[in-house]
Amino acid sequence: MAPSPADASLRYVIVDVFTRERFKGNQLAIVEMPLEGSLDNESKQRIAREFNLSETVFLHPQTSEASQRAIDIFTTTQELPFAGHPTIGTLVYLSWGADSVGQGATQSFTLQTKAGLINAELHVPTGVAEASIPHNVRIHRKPVPWQSILNGQPSLKSVGDGPSSSCPLVSIVKGMTFVLVNVLSVEELAALSVGGPRLDLIDWDQGWESFTAPYFYAIVSENRETRHISVRVRMIEPGCGEDPATGSAASALSAYLALQRGTAGSTYSFSIGQGIEMGRHSEIGVKVTLNNRGDGVSDVVLSGSGVLVSEGRLYL
Repeated sequence: MAPSPADASLRYVIVDVFTRERFKGNQLAIVEMPLEGSLDNESKQRIAREFNLSETVFLHPQTSEASQRAIDIFTTTQELPFAGHPTIGTLVYLSWGADSVGQGATQSFTLQTKAGLINAELHVPTGVAEASIPHNVRIHRKPVPWQSILNGQPSLKSVGDGPSSSCPLVSIVKGMTFVLVNVLSVEELAALSVGGPRLDLIDWDQGWESFTAPYFYAIVSENRETRHISVRVRMIEPGCGEDPATGSAASALSAYLALQRGTAGSTYSFSIGQGIEMGRHSEIGVKVTLNNRGDGVSDVVLSGSGVLVSEGRLYL
């Protein structure tokens, strides 16, 4: 049935994030919220299921602060307090119509998320957005037993010290938690299977129960003088599939690796490649600055680019 003039509709765009090339990176739907009225969470959840992407952003109308916008982030099943590729994708999208913010080498924005305010800049010459993301890094007391990982990835039996070893459970903020699984090589990473049973034996710290997924990584190179680390990763969520780019997981991994090195007051930079095995190559940048004791994170900056793929009207 064709839409009628009386049907309410909203503008939407599809952006590929953490890439400069269409049909690579991670897809993101951005829905512009109406100037009058609003959508309830049930409606937002239905729309996110309709798009059937890893995340959909609902962008609230501009207020008196031209450079500040509120966003809501939904997966196909739930709302998230924060996620990386929706943040970067929204910033890139806002920059395309940012005349009121002013032109120049950089454009400044602030996003209001459920996890807090995100201050960001977009570098106009490169098209790269950098966002100082909310963080409350927590390495949970009880790591995840190796056997829980092996249940879904039997090819990893040769990795680590065997069934008695374990993998750290790390949250970047409350509500976003990842099991960090260090594999021995890029070849081991490529051999992982998509699917399998959901993780069990997850024991979060009290009050930190949340979305949790395994994030597999192999360190490709490390320059100890410049503190730059290149990493290849895969995020395979049992029962759901593989994600081509996961900014929140990349931030959690980067924070964890920086803390393991522990040089007080130092900044570590990370180049993270994801989605390569599934044909959606993504490039994620993260910078982590440690506090003056080297035992905590003072700043996490997530960076990446994006490209417009499609746009249209969503009829309600």
